[in-house]
Amino acid sequence: MRTKIRTRSLKVWRRRKVILVSVLDEDNVLLSAAKTAANKAIRSSKALGLSYKIIKGGKIVSVHADTSEEIEREIPKSSLDLSNLKKGMYLERK
Repeated sequence: MRTKIRTRSLKVWRRRKVILVSVLDEDNVLLSAAKTAANKAIRSSKALGLSYKIIKGGKIVSVHADTSEEIEREIPKSSLDLSNLKKGMYLERK
C-alpha cells in the first residue's frame, strides 16, 4: 500500500497545478510553519506534563504543566543606538 506524503514547502497546490511561491510569500510560508511547529511543541509538552519556556515582557518565563509561571531571567536591553544603523553596515563586537 502506497502512502502519499503531502509537502507544502514553497509550493502551493491549487486545482491540480503547481504554483511556485514568490519570494515575498516565502516569508509567510516559513512564519506559518514556525507557528504550527511551536503550537505542536507546546501542546505535546502540556500532554506529557513538561514545562516550556516563553518570552513575555522582556523576561524568559518557564511555564509548568499546571500553568504556573516562573521567571527564569530578564533579557537585558541592547546598548546599541539603532537610529544610526543602515542596511549593509558591519557590526563589530568590542
